[in-house]
Amino acid sequence: MNKPIEFRLRDETHSITNSWEKLSPETFEYLFSLLMQMAAGQLAPAMVRILYVCDVLGINYRKIKDPAAVENINKLAYQVTFPISIVYPDNNAVLSELPPDLRDMARKVPPDRLPQSAMTKYLQRLEYHFVIDNCFCAQLIPAISVGGKTLPGYAVNTEFDNLTCNLTALQYIEAKQLIGRSKDTLPLMASILYHPHPYDSLSAHKAAASFAELPEQTLLAIAFNFQSFTNYLFTKTHFSLLTKGKDEKKSPIATGALESLYNMSQDGLGDMNTVSQMNIIQYLTVLRKKTIEFVKSLSQAEKKLTEIEKITGLPLSIIKQIV
Repeated sequence: MNKPIEFRLRDETHSITNSWEKLSPETFEYLFSLLMQMAAGQLAPAMVRILYVCDVLGINYRKIKDPAAVENINKLAYQVTFPISIVYPDNNAVLSELPPDLRDMARKVPPDRLPQSAMTKYLQRLEYHFVIDNCFCAQLIPAISVGGKTLPGYAVNTEFDNLTCNLTALQYIEAKQLIGRSKDTLPLMASILYHPHPYDSLSAHKAAASFAELPEQTLLAIAFNFQSFTNYLFTKTHFSLLTKGKDEKKSPIATGALESLYNMSQDGLGDMNTVSQMNIIQYLTVLRKKTIEFVKSLSQAEKKLTEIEKITGLPLSIIKQIV
């Protein structure tokens, strides 16, 4: 997680949040609106950072007349790294040649502002583009108002280096299946994610019509928050094992998720209703355990590593760690 940006002003220390996880719901809403303007080509990435800093400090950027003050704001803005990433050709292939610390910096800081070297000068000549960083572990829209009612959303907690989330397995699966679909499905995703427990698919589907009355930007923000949490789960935690397969069809998360619930029920973990209401972290833990056990069983059956790779789709490096 990025550290806050601290600075001194009139003998007082101030700080600016530099991570998604520490944003307030109000600041997230404002920043998301800026990012949507950037995605539409209406706002430059640098201006997104500047307006974010000004919002945190309670300053109207357009009313600043002092050139020194403008320069100070710009300096602070360039230290804001969390909401935007930089992508170079071939999925950042050129960055593999950089030291790890500089590699991470190059994904966040424009090349003309990196420590100057032959490599960073080369980066300046490449075509690169800015993208929204959609990988974080937080619930930044904890409640929404629908039909005159305030509905609490799912909760995510990472305190004490432990991850918990109260989404149910079926709730998570049904919402995840809607990621990347058309905007027409956004009300349904929101209805699923803000459905009270116990979760019920039919009830969530019926309630989706009322969620369609929400502003489109609110629905987009809900989807963005959920997708970012999903990205975090499968890139920043040990659950990444579940998406390491070269063939996505072999991943229990990519496809066949509902079938995996049925298989768990068949394994004696409870009837379908019990398994579908299983906590998402517990569900993923069971899936990961089953994946590891399957790899080990193939190894015990004296399958070669290359055969295990072909059967499971997992890379050899992961298989070697397991066996």
